[in-house]
Amino acid sequence: MLSPHKAWGLSLMIACAAAAAQDKAPPPPPAPMAAPMAPAITRAQIAAALVKLRADPNLPGERKSKTLRWANSNTAPAKLDPPPAWIVGFFDYLAQTSSLVVWLAGGLGVGFAAIWIYRLNAPRLLRRKIPALGPVSRVQALDIRPESLPEDIGAAALALLGAGRGREALSLLYRGALSRAVHRFGVDIGESFTEGEALRAVRISLDPVRSEYFSELVQLWQRAVYAGDATSPDLVSRLCSGFSPALDRAAI
Repeated sequence: MLSPHKAWGLSLMIACAAAAAQDKAPPPPPAPMAAPMAPAITRAQIAAALVKLRADPNLPGERKSKTLRWANSNTAPAKLDPPPAWIVGFFDYLAQTSSLVVWLAGGLGVGFAAIWIYRLNAPRLLRRKIPALGPVSRVQALDIRPESLPEDIGAAALALLGAGRGREALSLLYRGALSRAVHRFGVDIGESFTEGEALRAVRISLDPVRSEYFSELVQLWQRAVYAGDATSPDLVSRLCSGFSPALDRAAI
């Protein structure tokens, strides 16, 4: 253990050594000097720079644009009144029953389609279900017995046309066509058949050439009888000439 005098001497020696070491250390570098402040930009300099920029041809010039704006944009929009309760209830009802409406519309469509198909095939269905009772002698008020008609119907009708009796010539052609269809080709035409029903029966039983001739004859007959149109001599003459090739030849 050191005595108080020796301890004090040791401390003095340590302090002296530290002071000598501090004296030998290099001095710290001087602090850098602050850079001088740039002078403030004046308004004149800013205005001169703007003038120079506007005069530069590489920069776009000023351009005006227009925008739409509500006249009273600062005012709040008026609050709309709610729709009446019955309108809301009506559309709710439609939304709930929409499926039922679709089913009803589909059922009506199927029903109309079934009626159309039945009427289209009515002559064929009648021919299959009702046994034939022999050829009829009259269709509506027209006598279609072969013995009531001339032998050469086309020539007789052409003679009537030459005498200025075009409607009588057309009537003779229509009677003759019905008689040939029923008594020569066995087409099932009833006494109460209309022109349209007779035409459908002919199309079912005869070939396209005879069916086309019968169709042209029926159309001209309907225009002359029901619409009151004047018979065209050229059309009637063509039907007179085509009667024998179409309806006097044997069935194919």
